Amino acid sequence: MSIIIFQNSPLIVNEDPVIYSLLEEHQRVEILDNYHVMRTIERKHTILSQEGLRHAYTSIFYDRLNSIQNFELEVIDPLSAKTLSKAKLKDMSDAAINSRSSIFDDNRHKYYEVSSSKFPVVVKVKYETKASTNFQLADWIPVHNYHQKVTQSTLTVVYPETIGLRYKELNLLGERTENIEAGKVEMTWLERDLPVQLPDLKKEDDHKLILAPLNFSLGEFSGKMEDWAGLAEWQYKLNEGRNSLPRDFAEKVKAMVSDADTEYEKIQILYSYLQKNYRYVSIQLGIGGWQTTSAADVVKYAYGDCKGLTNLMQAMLNVVGIKSNYTLVYAGKNADDIETDLPSNQFNHVILQVPLPDTESPVWLECTSTSLPAGFLGEFTRNRHVLVINEEGGSLSKTPAYNTDYWNAVHSTSKVMVSNDGNASINSEIRVEGNFVEQMLMVKQYLDTREQRDYFNRNSPVSGLIIKDYTLDIGREDSLLSADLRYEGFIQKFVQNTAKRMILKPFLGKVTEEMLANNSLNQIDEYQIELPEIMVAENLSEQLFIKEEGIHVVLQTSLSGKMLTVTRSINLSLKDDVGEESKSDLVKRINSLGSTNFYFTKNTITSTHE
Repeated sequence: MSIIIFQNSPLIVNEDPVIYSLLEEHQRVEILDNYHVMRTIERKHTILSQEGLRHAYTSIFYDRLNSIQNFELEVIDPLSAKTLSKAKLKDMSDAAINSRSSIFDDNRHKYYEVSSSKFPVVVKVKYETKASTNFQLADWIPVHNYHQKVTQSTLTVVYPETIGLRYKELNLLGERTENIEAGKVEMTWLERDLPVQLPDLKKEDDHKLILAPLNFSLGEFSGKMEDWAGLAEWQYKLNEGRNSLPRDFAEKVKAMVSDADTEYEKIQILYSYLQKNYRYVSIQLGIGGWQTTSAADVVKYAYGDCKGLTNLMQAMLNVVGIKSNYTLVYAGKNADDIETDLPSNQFNHVILQVPLPDTESPVWLECTSTSLPAGFLGEFTRNRHVLVINEEGGSLSKTPAYNTDYWNAVHSTSKVMVSNDGNASINSEIRVEGNFVEQMLMVKQYLDTREQRDYFNRNSPVSGLIIKDYTLDIGREDSLLSADLRYEGFIQKFVQNTAKRMILKPFLGKVTEEMLANNSLNQIDEYQIELPEIMVAENLSEQLFIKEEGIHVVLQTSLSGKMLTVTRSINLSLKDDVGEESKSDLVKRINSLGSTNFYFTKNTITSTHE
């Protein structure tokens, strides 16, 4: 234990984990009768080291719906109680918050960075914000940083009984109190002495409170989030009347699909037209963060955000008699699923669901993509709950998981010819289907020829590969993406030679945990390796395998004359509830097969004669 003297009293801090700062915070959120939200935050940071200064960094978001009312900051020497510096709202820096694709975005923030050369130092911060809507209430997460000790944190929420509030507590350790007076409800959550968090903390273990209104208003549109149907009904009204197409464009759409035989073929034609002719931009302007641009404006300007492009695609389908549903989703690679038992706006993206009468599963369309086939959602939106919206309101559904071997297949064949100096030539053909094609698609779209070759060299299972020539073809069969990679090249030091032996290093590609993200894998790797001469194998095992429920992995090796054949077959179909630790262990076991060197004894008599 180490002792820090602070304001004439000893503060004992554990050395493990290391603590960079202490935090005492009090937040007050008040929802007014007109649905506006006033928020006040007071923080007292005790910064113990240089690393803790970033804990006192203050960033305040604002846009057309959110304004900053006040900001005060004071830096104090705790030993002398003297004020070292102060800051007001005018002293804060200002910057946009946007992405590369955003060109219509009023999201900004003001921020202030504290500097100090002496420690400990106390930083007191107080600021107030005002939102013109209670549609989305910020989550309360008491611990803001790793290596931060939260001594006390409170959240007080005040709201009219007529507006209402719903919430969900996750891993909270403290207490909650409630008081009702004159039609106002005041709820307070209190957390004390929370455990110090380290970077290996799992997201699902964090302390968190999710808030959601019961009744809400955004602009002129009011709604109720008592259930998912209520939120869906509000979203439907928000976009109502915005899917009308200009008459000449509607006729053009009908002509495009006049020769199509099936509804799926019509969807493919119109989706392909959308992908080729309309570009994606982000539009986050006030209510435009939730309300779509009209389909007519997207046609006119040839661009739109996810809402606008999805609305246009829905309008085109409607013109040709195909019903579809505007769908809200929380998107992002490896994004967490929403809290399905707390109806609220937990979404950041829009896609389209197209039910077909003769098929069990609907066709899903990612309308911001220029390359995905109709009916396939990539890792950005697959396998998560979504809110499907229709005239009756809507309900929760789930996007496809793509967790069968049909969507997770890799088949490679390689012919390798080893020369006497240990180098080798190689010809490989790799066929990839389903989810894994997404990465190939990115390579094809965004890298030039030299960068593509470098990428394949770096990611080759065989170390020392130098590709001389290659082709990469992306195809699709209905909604199934496929990629065919063919290359020929040169492998430096593929084998190691001694006077009596030849040593072949491991060359099978490593399976990664990321490859098991969909709980399914169907991979076959075949190698035919021609040795420079006939040799005797010292340690070939005809068959190594792992056979368990849902797991079938086989490694077969054989030597006939100078030809060494190695085949690895991996067929996995894991249960949905399999844990990350189990996946990690399985990956290690699979990679251990064939991870040792192959040893061959040379025919030294023949070599001497030659």
